[in-house]
Amino acid sequence: MTIKKRLIISFTLMIAIIIFIAGVLFFQGKVQRYYLRQSVENYSLMAAAREIQYYLEKSASAFDFYLILGDTSEKSRFLDYAKGLKQKTDDYLKQLSARGGSADSSGGKNFKASGKEYADFTEIENLVDTVISKWKNILTLYDKGSKEKAISQVDENIMPYLTKLKNKINEIYISKSEAFNSAEKQSISLEKANFFISVGLSVIAIVLASILSLILFRSITQPLSRLKEGAEKIGAGNFNYEINLSGYNELTALAQSFNKMAKNLQKSETQIIQMDRMASLGQLAGGIAHELNNPLTGVLGQSQIMLEKLSTTDPLRETLGKITKAAERCRKITKGLLDFSRQKDYHFELTDIAKIIDASLDICSSDIVASKITVIKNYGKNIPKINVSVAHIQQVFLNIITNAIHTMKNGGILTITTQRESALPSAFISVSFKDTGDGISKENLEKIFTPFFTTKDPGKGTGLGLAISYGIVQRHGGNISVSSQGEKKGAIFTLRLPV
Repeated sequence: MTIKKRLIISFTLMIAIIIFIAGVLFFQGKVQRYYLRQSVENYSLMAAAREIQYYLEKSASAFDFYLILGDTSEKSRFLDYAKGLKQKTDDYLKQLSARGGSADSSGGKNFKASGKEYADFTEIENLVDTVISKWKNILTLYDKGSKEKAISQVDENIMPYLTKLKNKINEIYISKSEAFNSAEKQSISLEKANFFISVGLSVIAIVLASILSLILFRSITQPLSRLKEGAEKIGAGNFNYEINLSGYNELTALAQSFNKMAKNLQKSETQIIQMDRMASLGQLAGGIAHELNNPLTGVLGQSQIMLEKLSTTDPLRETLGKITKAAERCRKITKGLLDFSRQKDYHFELTDIAKIIDASLDICSSDIVASKITVIKNYGKNIPKINVSVAHIQQVFLNIITNAIHTMKNGGILTITTQRESALPSAFISVSFKDTGDGISKENLEKIFTPFFTTKDPGKGTGLGLAISYGIVQRHGGNISVSSQGEKKGAIFTLRLPV
């Protein structure tokens, strides 16, 4: 999983947790607001019921005092309190109406209520209207002079309704008081629950965030630590060290790049060592060749003189012939040593690499046909011309082709491929020669470019061809490599020359 994907998942989980916590708190807050609103409404109705009860008691007291004392001020007080009772009753009914529905368009008190509230509304309305109406009837009778009759009707006509009204008001007050207390308790309980839920969810969120952060931290820091360790070991020269990271992400891709870089550095180091070795051997070979050349010239000269002096039947002629052949072979070796030691006469020019390959194949065409070898050309498209010394590069190609022919005596396939490698730091043209011949053993692969190393039969090779080819390619700023799956599995020689 990539680091980007891990970050997206982590942030998504955190956002989901935050949204969940916000949703829980919002729901809890909504429930708490509901109970708070219920408390306010119940308290308002309690206050209204208490006020109605107050005006009812004051109205009844003023009414009784007026009947007993006949004081007109008590009558005025009664009328004021009765009016207040009516007003407070209407206010109370409006509050019920606001909760249960709305008044009709005619302005009456009928509203869309339900259940017990509707029944309470109807009963209180009727009782208030009945009590006030009977009070006023008794006052009219009292004011007309029938005092005793008016007083006698109080217990009979008013008290039953008055008592029923008081009981109903008390019932509503007690009911709303209980509802208020219950809602208040629920609100307090919810407030405590909200606190604990908030704390609990916050702790859970912190723990989850810490776990996610720790996982994300470790998934990044541990690979980085291993990359640092690997870079230090590679920097110390341990190019065989391999950084192994599981999964696939940016860091594993970086580790793979490190491993590839280490292999390239190892190859470069091997090439540099080989170049140093070749340079040293070149100097040594040049000196040896010069030292041997003069004695060899003397040996060949003296053997020729002796051959001229001997008769054709002299048995020594055969011996002198062997000496001459051995000296000529030694001269051939010294010439190869001189060629190996010299790095001059390079004439660089822009050339089509395919033309050099074709010219080399033409030179070897008779041997190719004789060995029944099939040549397959896989030349890449749009291959640019490169700056090379044609004669020297052709010498390299001839060495490789000749070796391939030698390993495919009974026929085979030689595949030549050219392509442009632009993925490297600098663009290169690669030329590979793949044969189906005898192949190269693993132990011989490391020695294949070493001077005087050869797998040919004695007397059939100097072991300098590939060593000279190696030096030529290095002189061009390129490199040459060989690979083989083992004996009898063919070999691939690959040249890389800079564009």
